[in-house]
Amino acid sequence: MTELLTRDGTRLHYTDSDPAGSPERALVVLHGWSQSAAVFDRAAALLAPDRRVITLDHRNHGASGRSEGGARVATLAADLAELLEDLGLSSVHALGHSLGASVLWSYVDAHGTGRLASTTLVDQPSVCAILPWLDATEAAEAGAIVDFAGAEAFVAAMLTPEAEAARAAFLTSMLSPDLGQADRDWLLEQNLLLPMPYGAKLLNDHIMQDWRDVLPRIDVPTLVVGGEVSHVAPASQEWIAAQVPGARLRIFSREEGGSHFPFFEAPEVFCEELRGFLAEVDGTA
Repeated sequence: MTELLTRDGTRLHYTDSDPAGSPERALVVLHGWSQSAAVFDRAAALLAPDRRVITLDHRNHGASGRSEGGARVATLAADLAELLEDLGLSSVHALGHSLGASVLWSYVDAHGTGRLASTTLVDQPSVCAILPWLDATEAAEAGAIVDFAGAEAFVAAMLTPEAEAARAAFLTSMLSPDLGQADRDWLLEQNLLLPMPYGAKLLNDHIMQDWRDVLPRIDVPTLVVGGEVSHVAPASQEWIAAQVPGARLRIFSREEGGSHFPFFEAPEVFCEELRGFLAEVDGTA
């Protein structure tokens, strides 16, 4: 167990498969809203023999410390910047899943890509809400999936006595029908580690972002991942891949674990794709 104390005194937990290894070309993994670094354990176990893997629990998630403030994607991006600086990582592969992809976009917006050798973006629309400046075509392309009334109701549900049921239903919508009950129960346990109202505030900030202008500025090799049975429309991932210069797209089928959690449902298939991509970037393929 390894920890970082942030600028505002928040304790961040992260795992490092090779803390004494080379600081170059580690893979840094950022999980999604209401999950934890542990959801990547299966994939990390497959990748770690060949690569240093660092998985971070966002503040208020997983084993990280709790903070009253910082319920913003930008705060999580600042936390990432501190982690890279603290570990002396000058060139890393960065993988963001769901909210984690938004954290990467926020990081690129504020800090550029100087420390990034590549990015892997797993199943996150560049816009979640149907914002007032989006016309119907733009909303469909970007994968905006909720209107303002729906967003308000969703966030508000996180603050009611029925919040656990709402969180369980949302999680179920992100999983394939093939996933076993034990895995579903474990993922819900990770979900419920996120306290409210922080979680609701962060969710609201996350939903209301528009990252489309950042995508063309990602000037490092990028892998965009989607799933045929994800609640995120695969077409939105195709659109992201078209906006990021030279991006590579991989849409996993249901048989390949193509839900919102492909690295959890079918880690062998996911890691084969990721390993090949990273090897190409590093010139070791």
